[in-house]
Amino acid sequence: MKLEAIKGQDNWNRSIQQIANSLFFKYEWYKAFKTPWKSNLLVRLENCYLPLQINLITRVAYSGPWGSYGGPIGNKNLTEEILKCAKKKLFLRKIVLYCEEELPLKIRNYSLERSSVVILTLDNEENIFKRLHENRKRNLKKAAQGGFYFEILKGKEGAIRYTKLLKRVLKGVKRYKFHNIGIFKNLSELEEVHFCFSGKERDESGAVILELNKDTIFYWHGINSAEALSQHTGDFLHWSILQFALKKGIKFYNLGTSPYQELRNYKLSWGGEEKPVYTYVI
Repeated sequence: MKLEAIKGQDNWNRSIQQIANSLFFKYEWYKAFKTPWKSNLLVRLENCYLPLQINLITRVAYSGPWGSYGGPIGNKNLTEEILKCAKKKLFLRKIVLYCEEELPLKIRNYSLERSSVVILTLDNEENIFKRLHENRKRNLKKAAQGGFYFEILKGKEGAIRYTKLLKRVLKGVKRYKFHNIGIFKNLSELEEVHFCFSGKERDESGAVILELNKDTIFYWHGINSAEALSQHTGDFLHWSILQFALKKGIKFYNLGTSPYQELRNYKLSWGGEEKPVYTYVI
């Protein structure tokens, strides 16, 4: 079996269009994160495909850019073979896979970390509200009296406004680290990216929401001003995003993983369920 590397946008998207419908597997998503020291490849072994973003300095490959999920698609029985071939042929030190499914691996020389994402089912507004924790219900009732706005922007206009909010909030916060604030400009070129805002005056919350496919939206990044935290603007933002998704016929709202327990509890308070995700280092 011969490993094939696919680079071009048309060839990449054409190869996976029948087996993966998520934004996280498309060429455009990887391109948004490209830098001079990163290379994007879709590798193919017969009818098994694996998108990779390779750090050319460290020779470490990742199944997807920051904050996304990927892994082998197509014939999962070739998972081990495509990983072995990719590691050897591309001279990789290791491959890091962020997957929504457990992989059928028999090899022993890998590490596995399990975590979870919180996913809300978007059936109708009444049922969603019933499933909310009492704290969310109370905060939303308060927010409803606050005179907040909700707005969705796309393209460069959305990216500029979001980065301004991000810079204002993070000014002087030395502990906060983020890869490259310019990434939002790149993401603004994608049709699936929505920059969402709620608040009033300087009490503002923002979120970058991705339409992964016709059924699912994904909370990829968010920020709250100090003033917004005390006014429950973030709760109003998420509720408005839910209403937006319902109008579009979207069925699920993926709130992503949580690096600490307090944030996990907050996401669960929206009435969602946890789904396991897996990080492999091979």
